[in-house]
Amino acid sequence: MSVRTVRHLHGFTLTELIVVTALLVVLGGGLLATFLTGQASFVTSEAYIQVQQEARRAFDNMVRELREAGGAGFPIVGGGGSQLDFQIALGYNLAAPCPANQVCWGAQDQNGTNQSGWRVRYRLDNAAGQLLRETLNGGGAVQGTARVLANYVNGVTFAWDAASRVVTINLQLRYASGRIAGGSQQMGNPTPLTTRVRLRNP
Repeated sequence: MSVRTVRHLHGFTLTELIVVTALLVVLGGGLLATFLTGQASFVTSEAYIQVQQEARRAFDNMVRELREAGGAGFPIVGGGGSQLDFQIALGYNLAAPCPANQVCWGAQDQNGTNQSGWRVRYRLDNAAGQLLRETLNGGGAVQGTARVLANYVNGVTFAWDAASRVVTINLQLRYASGRIAGGSQQMGNPTPLTTRVRLRNP
């Protein structure tokens, strides 16, 4: 006669299921919070890098060009300090309409042709949040399309010191996003980013 062993299989009790579920919820919540914090930190860091690159690009372009600026009566600060007009030394003793045996002051048109008496303008487009570079003809009309020097700009001021021949540029940038803590990443606010450029030409 054979003896059969009877095994009793037990499932989870209700208490055990509640405890396991609670532990999984706490663990999952912790992982989700860590992921969201890491994602927000990454987005904020990326925004800071983006804003920093825009500021560097704007300053590099303006400093390089302003070092060649000069001419009689230039630069001109206008728009409450938010725009700067200036001319560039195009060369010496160029063909008419440039004056003979003198430095020709002006700007290049969209085709790269020297234009005596034209000028360059830096100005802030508040609606688009962009710092623009425009070319103006002798009558002050904008020629061609504007070039974007920087995005995410929410403030710029120019100041001209004729005695030291220095242009001071103050720049503020702001990158807005709902994914960033506080809603935006800023540079130069409240203290603006500043650079000073001494004009080489008289």
